[in-house]
Amino acid sequence: MEKNSKMETGLLGMDNNKVSMSTKLAYALGHIFNDLTAAMWFSYTLIYLQKVSLLEPIMAGTLLLLGQIVDAFTTPIFGFLVDRYCKKKIWHVIGSVLVTLSFPIIFGGFANTSNSIVMFFYILSIVIFQIGWAAVQISHLSMIPSLTSSLLGRTELTAIRYSAQVSSAVVVFVVTWIVLPTNGESMVLLDQHDDYKFRNIVIVVTAFGLTATTLFHILLKGNLLENRSQSQAKTNPDESSWLLDGFSSPRRSWFGTSILLRVAMLYVASRLFITLATVYLPLYIEETAVGGKQALATVPLVSYLSSFIAALLLKYMNRSCGTKICYLCGALIGILSAAITEFGGSHGVVTYTIAILIGAGSSITMVTALSVTAEIIGPRTEKSAFVYSIVTFLDKVVTGLVVVLIERWRCHQQELCPNYNRDTLAIVCASSMLLGLITLLSVSRCLT
Repeated sequence: MEKNSKMETGLLGMDNNKVSMSTKLAYALGHIFNDLTAAMWFSYTLIYLQKVSLLEPIMAGTLLLLGQIVDAFTTPIFGFLVDRYCKKKIWHVIGSVLVTLSFPIIFGGFANTSNSIVMFFYILSIVIFQIGWAAVQISHLSMIPSLTSSLLGRTELTAIRYSAQVSSAVVVFVVTWIVLPTNGESMVLLDQHDDYKFRNIVIVVTAFGLTATTLFHILLKGNLLENRSQSQAKTNPDESSWLLDGFSSPRRSWFGTSILLRVAMLYVASRLFITLATVYLPLYIEETAVGGKQALATVPLVSYLSSFIAALLLKYMNRSCGTKICYLCGALIGILSAAITEFGGSHGVVTYTIAILIGAGSSITMVTALSVTAEIIGPRTEKSAFVYSIVTFLDKVVTGLVVVLIERWRCHQQELCPNYNRDTLAIVCASSMLLGLITLLSVSRCLT
């Protein structure tokens, strides 16, 4: 009871620090480059490597897993570095430079297993890209607790950040929709002759990303982050986070670690749903041949528009329903999308309905999971990068392993398994949301 009272007292005392609209807009620009590249990486890497670069499915899945593993293991490293050395914006610049130098190579038509030297540099570019991506992600996430001590304010910043992510994905799919169609034949499938189109898409994406990153560093002043963070530390010396201060003794350390791991699993379930849905939705579209090549852009576009609308409405849902109900609603929407995927048939209306449900479910669960993470950080902003890095670490390992296992067991005889991608999409969506519901029950007493 004393622990819960302390937690509630600390949380109630954090609703007095509002963020100006200009700061919110500036902050939203900081992760757009990462979001643009992530939309390309998760939506089109597998299909690009298999259909354009003509790599075997297991090789394509292994390269995706490699990226996830590098991202996963560099994330806690940057969590330590961002909290300990230099300013957050400096790490953001370093990561952005690495992403700019490496990302265009991934879709540049250089994947070639017959040339070991070329393949080595291709793999190296993936490694550098993921290192830079992790640096930007952790430095940007760690700015949320520094910008405001209000839990509602942190939730709003998280929702704004997610809305910017959705908007970035929309840009990618709009560009893809414009570039990919050829000769007016929407039913033409991708092949190796489409390599230059992906290069054009990457050039446009990189230009957008660099513009957003430049504006972010111009508009968001670094002293705002550092000064406010120090002010919170001085103003609340005795108001410590109920989680982070739980590491002061062996017994409380076990309690804090247990809560942190369960919150991490809540985030993993949300990320697993959105990532695998993003990866396998294009493959499902190609398998069903609904809408042809143009559907590879329009269906994910509809999904992200649905996600954007849900993120905007989540602020009002959270105020009226609370964290637990919001996550429960998102998880149930995700399970419904899996059921319709499996039993709804191959029709255009069904495909777009699935996209809408996936977008809404992913948005609600993702923003809620990040809001829970901000809640456990409390006023201890000097450890924010550490907490975010631990929470995101498990997600990247689990997601990469699941993708490579799915590709390892992929059925190569279409007549024996004509609906492999449909079944995969349905199973991963349902399983991840069920994992989220189970985790939600285990941490329900800790949430508002």
